Amino acid sequence: MTESELEEFQKGLTKTFFLSILKDLGEIDDTLSDYEVKVLIQKALTHHPELQVEWGEMERFGQNTLLVKYQNNLLMIEVSPLISAIRVLWNEYKNTST
Repeated sequence: MTESELEEFQKGLTKTFFLSILKDLGEIDDTLSDYEVKVLIQKALTHHPELQVEWGEMERFGQNTLLVKYQNNLLMIEVSPLISAIRVLWNEYKNTST
C-alpha cells in the first residue's frame, strides 16, 4: 500500500467512524453506559468492509482493547479514553438539553 493509498484509507475510515457514531448517538434519548459506547464503537468500525473488529479477551488484553484486522495487519487499540470521552460528552449534552 502506497503512502497516498494509506492516507485515503485513513481519511475514509475516520469519516465513516465519526459519521456512524454521530448517527447512532442521534438515535439515543438516554444517557450512555460504557458498554453501550463499546457497542457503538464496534458497530462504527464494522461499517468498513475490509476491517475485522472484535474485543480482545479481557484476561489477555485488558478490559477495553479492540482488535482490528486489516489485510495482514492486526492493530490493538486501548479505547478506554475514547469510551470515557464519548460517554461523558454525550451524557453532559443530554443533561443540558433536557
